Amino acid sequence: MTFRWCGSGTAWCGFWTGMFLACLYSPSSSAQFLSLPADGPRIETLLFHPTGQPLSPPVVPLSQELGLLEIRFDDLSGDYTPWEITIVHCDRHWTPSDLHPSEYLQGFYTTPMEDDEASFGTKVDFTHHSVRLPNDDLSWTLSGNYLLQVLDPDAPETPVAVRRFVVFEDLCRVEAQAGEPSDIALRRSHQEVHFSVFEEGYNLSDPYDRLEATVVPNWRWDRAISGKDPRFVKGNEIDYRRTGHVFEGGNTYRFADLKGLEFLALGVASLQESDDHWHFYLDTDVRRTYDTFAGGDDIHGAMVTHNDRLEPYTGSDYVWVHWSLDTRHPLVGRDIYIVGAFTQNQCLPHFRMQYNAGRGVYTLQHKLKQGYYNYHYVVKDPKDAAGDPGTLFDLEGSHNRTDNLYSLFVHYADWDGYDRVVGFAQWESNP
Repeated sequence: MTFRWCGSGTAWCGFWTGMFLACLYSPSSSAQFLSLPADGPRIETLLFHPTGQPLSPPVVPLSQELGLLEIRFDDLSGDYTPWEITIVHCDRHWTPSDLHPSEYLQGFYTTPMEDDEASFGTKVDFTHHSVRLPNDDLSWTLSGNYLLQVLDPDAPETPVAVRRFVVFEDLCRVEAQAGEPSDIALRRSHQEVHFSVFEEGYNLSDPYDRLEATVVPNWRWDRAISGKDPRFVKGNEIDYRRTGHVFEGGNTYRFADLKGLEFLALGVASLQESDDHWHFYLDTDVRRTYDTFAGGDDIHGAMVTHNDRLEPYTGSDYVWVHWSLDTRHPLVGRDIYIVGAFTQNQCLPHFRMQYNAGRGVYTLQHKLKQGYYNYHYVVKDPKDAAGDPGTLFDLEGSHNRTDNLYSLFVHYADWDGYDRVVGFAQWESNP
């Protein structure tokens, strides 16, 4: 099943931004993209999505009448900072493009976080900041991959947070679906994406060299597959079926329901109050490696800020969340990470679990804002590169019937000198 899309500035220094981003990218395989840095210590709960669609990845059409993006985050430092936002146009592999900002931006090169509001009725004080893009100060004029950066104007040389987003044009038709892999051995555990791109109103000449399709599962760019050649070109159809876009099916995401402070939600073993924080002790999770697929609903790794009593963004408190995972025995020589939207959908060092020999379980505690969170347990070899996605199978199992959210982007090396996003499709594999 295929879903198509419905529906005062300061000077910018291109040199430091390009150098900062280039040092984050280490090209290897065609499936490996930019690994984003962890947020700075003052930034918490960064939400970035199309306006009114908190569960959707940050993807919008070039036509600004059809889609806006909103960004929100909290500053827990206690000091007021006039945060600013800038965006950087990138090529298909997320390295800064050769375009000057004046070629893809209209207005100023930065925009301030216009709205800020202090928390109310919470144990932890914070200031909530938000802004919508594009706006009168800053708007984009080209499609493509973009990096959004949060800047402290007193120290603009290093962004304190970086996020991806994609602006697309509907210049070609994309038909896509997820099915069984060609490899019989993977048919019960993996999913293969089959798709075709149809030339309609935009000339896709030389598709083997200038066209590139990228498939991203659940907005995990560390698991994206790109750079595969089409199987054939016939008339106006560019066929990518059976070209190797094969993904671990994984399992339904686990969840942490932190919305209520007056009762124990499903999955919460105990709730304790201290002078300065609430503590959520989640039920001990167990490995699901060889369990029969149980199905269930999830939000594809996303997160939502919410509470049961007050305004969600300024009235939701920061609480300590305590995870525990029973693996039956330690995973010697391997690390376990918690991964979801709250970890930027990648394996971050401060979300690596520690083995508690006294209890015989892996544990982690981390401060999160009240809301609803999806997560997986991901296993990695310590020798793997920082951007390596790890594996889901070891602890979560992997099933062909899992419902994953796939995003497919069609990039074309435009004659104007940039990678243009000429097509986009997004669908659930097993809704």
